[in-house]
Amino acid sequence: MFEKTVFVEGISGGVQVDAPFVVDAADLREKRGGKYIQLTISDRTGRGTCKVWGTPDLSVEQIEAFCRAIRPGEVYRIQGYAKVFNGSCEVNVNDGIVGLSTPVPADSVDPSWFMYAPVDRECVCEELGRMTAKIADPGIYALVSGVMNTTAGFLEAPAAKRRHHAYMGGLAEHTLETAKIALSLADTVNRSEMDTDVLLAGALLHDIGKALCFRRQGFSFVALPEYTLVGHTTLGAAVLLRHSAGVDPSRFAHILHILMSHHGPHGEVLPRTPEAWAVHFADNASATLRAACDDTADLAPGEERQGARTGGQVYRF
Repeated sequence: MFEKTVFVEGISGGVQVDAPFVVDAADLREKRGGKYIQLTISDRTGRGTCKVWGTPDLSVEQIEAFCRAIRPGEVYRIQGYAKVFNGSCEVNVNDGIVGLSTPVPADSVDPSWFMYAPVDRECVCEELGRMTAKIADPGIYALVSGVMNTTAGFLEAPAAKRRHHAYMGGLAEHTLETAKIALSLADTVNRSEMDTDVLLAGALLHDIGKALCFRRQGFSFVALPEYTLVGHTTLGAAVLLRHSAGVDPSRFAHILHILMSHHGPHGEVLPRTPEAWAVHFADNASATLRAACDDTADLAPGEERQGARTGGQVYRF
């Protein structure tokens, strides 16, 4: 049985690390004269970054082979030391690279150490039900409840690989936040006269395709090729089209437009209605604020750093 005396939340500069962690992602990165592996590691207390440099005698090909062999979602022994770089704490691995050759046997660890799921999924599920119940049109209500109840993984999947809500239950949490913010925008803007049934349906279903972009592996979720090869908006549109019966064609087209345009200026389809813009702004607000909150969570007053999720400088007053 492995011992686990170090958790992500307890890692700080100067700490020696030798403990099992889930590897959520492994990426090969360039460095001067070679390559290294960047890992996203996690346990029940949170997520962290690990840079695997290896030893001087290892060739680029050997580093690449180590990276290819890593199975995201599995538990690995991480041996290294932690230091602060650009304001963020990360574990550096040299000799400990051998621990990445094979996962830790499942029967030698306590599963309760590893599942990072900060969401109260039962509460989120209940709130999603209450938001759906606000939809007055029977056809649109049936569309939303039918899609959410039959799309496997909707309540468990993350909302993204890294940036925001990137944890179990994150997709449902992000969906709920987006619906709440969108409805608040409609209630706040004077004389907006938005179709709140369509607005809520678009907000609650805007990211439904992401449930089809991940699969459970070990203690984590890994992105499927569809995540980048097809995209979640296309997958989401296909799901909606299978449930369109019973919805007024014009209102269904509007809901579909909201889903396809929710990335705003960054998407292929631009929002063309107040409802579509409201969902875009709500989606962006949920994602950006979650990223900013997570990037500043462990900063002390007066500290700043480059945010791993926001991609910019963050600061805590």
